[in-house]
Amino acid sequence: MLVRVSFRDGHAVGAHQQIESEAYKAACEHGKLCYREFSEVPKPDSFMSFFGQLVSLLSGSSLTDNSNTGVLRLGDGRVLCLTESVKGSIVVDPDTLDTVSKFEYQDKLGGLIHSAHPIVTDTDFWTLIPDLIRPGYVVARMDVGSNERQFVGKVDCRGGPAPGWVHSFPVTENYVVVPEMPLRYCMANLLRAEPTPLYKFQWYPDSGSYMHAMCKASGNIVSCFFFHFCEVLVD
Repeated sequence: MLVRVSFRDGHAVGAHQQIESEAYKAACEHGKLCYREFSEVPKPDSFMSFFGQLVSLLSGSSLTDNSNTGVLRLGDGRVLCLTESVKGSIVVDPDTLDTVSKFEYQDKLGGLIHSAHPIVTDTDFWTLIPDLIRPGYVVARMDVGSNERQFVGKVDCRGGPAPGWVHSFPVTENYVVVPEMPLRYCMANLLRAEPTPLYKFQWYPDSGSYMHAMCKASGNIVSCFFFHFCEVLVD
């Protein structure tokens, strides 16, 4: 659900509109959940339907496209709604809140999931694409006005059997910081018919936590040195 608030002549004016995702339209048509959401999965009607769900999961066709995580304005003015599935990138009209179209990535980087909160500037767009087959993270950038992500580099996981969840990540002027944390994707949990306490993840405390710094220009992983520390907080 999109909500817009504007101010006119001292009054607040609100509007709301449902994003017309395929998952939303299918749920309205069939009266039930039809796509795999973050914390819910469709209930299989039979063993064969469960088997079919597994096949569609591996292809990504059963993943939700509900863009319920973030709204951002690209450098060229397009407004994009996102979730953690790549297919859930949807362009909307910021004035009417109408769904315009799917945002189709015109490249061969692939990937079924990406960071829900990419970094957007006036000139480019940065994102992380977890690699579940060869555990690691692809760092990609996209020029303003383009739909083509460009490969910058890849960070291989240092610990654990799978990449950790990367809901968001920080960047500096010259570096991308790729967090690798013990809350990692778990194929067994992805394949379950019922949600688990940690959804599609598993906690691997012995796998370690790492912060990888990648040079934006070269794509190389760089060694880090820290001198002074400040503003250390506990949330």
